[in-house]
Amino acid sequence: PLSQRQLFARVCDQLEHEGLVEQDFRASLQERESIVSTMLGEGIALPHSLGLLARRTLVYTVLAPQGIDWGNGEIATLIFVLAISKADYEEAMGLYDLFLALMNEKASKNLLACRDFASFKALARTGS
Repeated sequence: PLSQRQLFARVCDQLEHEGLVEQDFRASLQERESIVSTMLGEGIALPHSLGLLARRTLVYTVLAPQGIDWGNGEIATLIFVLAISKADYEEAMGLYDLFLALMNEKASKNLLACRDFASFKALARTGS
């Protein structure tokens, strides 16, 4: 089991090591979460930084079947960490809209049923 802070550290360490985000990404991600939770509901969280601190836009996907305490009694089992670059800002807002649409269409049950990346990719291809 990981705490939210440990998850952010692990993800940010990898993104920083690969040169995909700016140095301040981790602090901005944590600050954003301290302002208001990025939990969408149904076990799905969409953490993102306050600033546009990615060198390229990406979505880091984490499946956590054991759950991660997201605060306020909420447990996240599917986490999409958004890292958005300045160059892709307008297009990247479509990603956020996509995640909200998934929630509105009740696709969260199907997303939460994914136990590995292969099943997630298969679901993404079918669009349901």
